[in-house]
Amino acid sequence: MSEAPAKTPPRVPVTILTGFLGAGKTSLLNHILSGDHGRRIAVLVNDFGSVNIDADLVQNRSGEVLSLENGCICCSLSDGLLVTALKLIRQENPPEHIVIETSGVADPYEVARTFSDSELQAFAPLDGIITVVDCELAPGLEGEMFDLAKRQVSAADVAVMNKVDLVDADALKRAHDWVEKLAPNSRTLEVTQGQAPLELILGVGGAGELGSLEDGTQTPGHSADSFESFTWESEEPVPMQILNSALGRLPRTIFRAKGFLYLREKPDYRCVLQATAGRAAITVGQPWGEEPPKTRLVFIGSKGGVDGSEISALFEPGASLSNT
Repeated sequence: MSEAPAKTPPRVPVTILTGFLGAGKTSLLNHILSGDHGRRIAVLVNDFGSVNIDADLVQNRSGEVLSLENGCICCSLSDGLLVTALKLIRQENPPEHIVIETSGVADPYEVARTFSDSELQAFAPLDGIITVVDCELAPGLEGEMFDLAKRQVSAADVAVMNKVDLVDADALKRAHDWVEKLAPNSRTLEVTQGQAPLELILGVGGAGELGSLEDGTQTPGHSADSFESFTWESEEPVPMQILNSALGRLPRTIFRAKGFLYLREKPDYRCVLQATAGRAAITVGQPWGEEPPKTRLVFIGSKGGVDGSEISALFEPGASLSNT
């Protein structure tokens, strides 16, 4: 008796979600995960901790996979992009769409080139590259940060113009002009808090052949080496006065700060900090529960511009009263 032929994996379109540090990728990602789209979507991320998935949305967790109530799953990239994608499309109940959230300092061209792998192309075609743009800050970036942000925008099939509520008409036009110059064939969507219409970002069909994913520049394919980070941790509650002072006195070489806060003013709750270029937001998250309270903040900046001892000193008792 002959064996049954092996089941051919289905074609699962892939969307790359990119954008510079603090642009709002996580907001858009959470919007996708919680959306009423009727699809089984797999989202690949480097760290679940960076995705503030509502506890009510999480059905269960098994190893490196979060199963969500709406049929989506969220997977860690601990095994690497290629291996994780192949595992997904070969499983018994594969997703109908894969979304890859890149790091804020990743080059989307480099991520897209992963799909030139012959084994992956036939089953995971690249559907589109979605770039989230901070309308207030992006056009004003400088140096290597500006160069990387330009590459991220130039790769876009769809440019999600985020935070339009924070800019006036002139600033919004400057952001549109900037995107139009870099990606003249992209579609633009104006949104707040990443609330883009899902039908316009999933199933774009705009990336075409991988050969078209070249931007014609000689810039190295990955710019992450131009950035570095420092993680500050403390088991002592941080007073809001100290936090505000520290954020206000960060050097200009620090572009991004994010993480969990053990705040003196909200000791029972894990608070979430998102700060970019002088603008910060703190949200009150879930109770700590049985987890020991602890502040863990990551500061990201230019290479050579992140001094851990200098940052730590900003959080010392009395630091907010000195040098003022």
